[in-house]
This record gives sequence, structure tokens and C-alpha cells, in this order.
Amino acid sequence: MSFFKKVIYGVNIPLLKISMILTLLMMFITVVDVGGRYFFNSPIPGVFELTRFGLGAIVCTALGYSQINKVHIAINILVAKFPLAWQNLVEFINYLLAFIAFAIGCWQMFVYTGRLYTSAQVTSVLGVPIYPFVLISAIGVAFFTLVLLWDLIKATGRLFGRREDSEYSSHWSA
Repeated sequence: MSFFKKVIYGVNIPLLKISMILTLLMMFITVVDVGGRYFFNSPIPGVFELTRFGLGAIVCTALGYSQINKVHIAINILVAKFPLAWQNLVEFINYLLAFIAFAIGCWQMFVYTGRLYTSAQVTSVLGVPIYPFVLISAIGVAFFTLVLLWDLIKATGRLFGRREDSEYSSHWSA
């Protein structure tokens, strides 16, 4: 296993754990909020804000792990019928476009985090700074982008006839 692969795979595990912790915290605060609203007619102020920003961080920190394990939805009705060479070409193009799009998106998320930090923007009810949520999301997207880069490198190797990885898993294979 290459050093690059070890690093990106190793970092995505803690990011997944952050996602799981945020999910548990969001579930807990939502249950307490609903219980307080129902039983005591007193909801917790700012829960909507926290769940809104927490959900973005949850999704972004889990993306890399999902890509590593290829659990994203892939519709392969047409491509699965292509010859292997064409499947490899389609996979290469998919990874190339995804890498470019997410690299640009990641860069803009870090730029946006900087703008939020310098402008000291906070949530309207709780007054919590917004930039930490965007920063966590940007870090998650950065490591997802690195996983896409690794997949692009492997797809490039398959496209040009290099040896197949033993751990290879494609969206196109059944």
C-alpha cells in the first residue's frame, strides 16, 4: 500500500468518527428539543441552527469514507453493457470531472471559511460563529477530493492497461 493511500485512508477514519459523533449530538439535541417542546412547552433555542450546520458537517466528513468503500449510488444500466475498455474510459472521465469539481468546491469552501472568520459572522439565535462548521466541512471535502485523486490515479492506470489492483472495486462491476 502506498504512502499516499495510507494517509488518505487513515485520515478518513477519524473524519467518519467526527461524523458519527456529530450525528449522535444532533439526535440527542433534537430529542431533548422535541421533548421540551411537547412536555414543557419550552423548546431549546437555536436547535434548528445547530442541526442545520451540523448536518452539513456530517455529510462532508463522511464523503471520503463512503468513496473509499464505494457505497455511493451508481447507475450502471448502460455502462455495465460496455466493453471493459469503454467502462474504464467512462470511469476515468467520471473521476476526472468529480476531482476537478470537488477541488474547486473545496478551494472555495476554504475561501468562504476565511471570509466568515474575518467578518465574524455568527448564527442569529445563539450567536455561535459559523466558520468552524464550514471549516470542518471543507476539511472533509478536502480529504474526499484526495480519495477522488487516488481513484483517478487508479482509473488512469486501468485505462492505459496497467496491472489491476487486487483491492479494486468499481461502480460498474456487479
